[in-house]
Amino acid sequence: MTNTTTTTTTKIDLFPNVVGQYPAKRKFEFYIKGFERTGIVPNILLTAPKGAGKTMLARAFARNLVIEDVEEIDDVLHDVIVPKRYFEFNCATIKNLRQFVEQIMVPYMQGGSKATFLFDECHMLPKDVTMALLTITNPNKNNFNTFSYEGSDIDIDFRKLTFIFATTEPQDVFHALIDRMKKIDLDDYSYDELAQILMLNTDKIKFSGDIVVKHIAPTLRGNGRSAQMMATDIVSHCVQNNIKTFKLKDWNVMCKVLDILPYGLEKLELRYLNILRRNGCIRLYNLAAKLQMTRSAIQSNTEVYLQKLNLIEATAHGRQLTVKAKELFEKKILTS
Repeated sequence: MTNTTTTTTTKIDLFPNVVGQYPAKRKFEFYIKGFERTGIVPNILLTAPKGAGKTMLARAFARNLVIEDVEEIDDVLHDVIVPKRYFEFNCATIKNLRQFVEQIMVPYMQGGSKATFLFDECHMLPKDVTMALLTITNPNKNNFNTFSYEGSDIDIDFRKLTFIFATTEPQDVFHALIDRMKKIDLDDYSYDELAQILMLNTDKIKFSGDIVVKHIAPTLRGNGRSAQMMATDIVSHCVQNNIKTFKLKDWNVMCKVLDILPYGLEKLELRYLNILRRNGCIRLYNLAAKLQMTRSAIQSNTEVYLQKLNLIEATAHGRQLTVKAKELFEKKILTS
């Protein structure tokens, strides 16, 4: 058995059923081809809002990091081509360096282990773990680091171990740790791509006309996970009512039953817009009082999607509706 890996993976679709995200997939393919020749992948940082597909892409990427291994079949050892082992960790569950070393490094990174690790929501890593990762992930020409902890050394061989990090809050990740990574930003999904994701998850249900792109996709907030969840609701509706072709009347029923608002707005966001519609330009502290929220919560949560849709704008005198928002109220697309 040799130490080189196969090159056949780049001749097929590396990311089946992964809709859109073409720039990210091109970058991943570049690193897969490099891995096939060198066995090394740089540390990667995936950034995107929640539901954009960071974990899905990380898993798909990891499946393409294939190695030669030995498997026992009928008491005979055979050379097989398999992906490296893959482990996911939610960084919110990592409380300190001792836990990180004892529960992650010692069992999964020692003893010649060949594995890919995803550290999700890495902006939530404790400070002492972040400092340790500066040593663990530090790139160098030898592709090898040694991490010392309480008198013991743990070898980090980049020919065996691959590190992927993901976050919704890249601004909160320690800058020195980001400097050790190749950053890959995921794109927003278009309505056509959201439609593809939804239809991939609705089994054999058919859709009439352009209902998915024109009516359903705009309510999904540009979010792939929302498309998957909506697909589940549509399947449930169709099964309950013995429907094989989903029509506009079915969508209208679902919108009424599930309280689905235009553009996928949440009740609080619509309430925010109605306050501006009634009061005109209003300062943030007045908005906070009317919504019974803190100003920081409004800025970091409620206003983000409204700004993305170009429904509100911040001026020197306060927040106000955009021309687009006013037109939507006049046409009764948005209501009180």
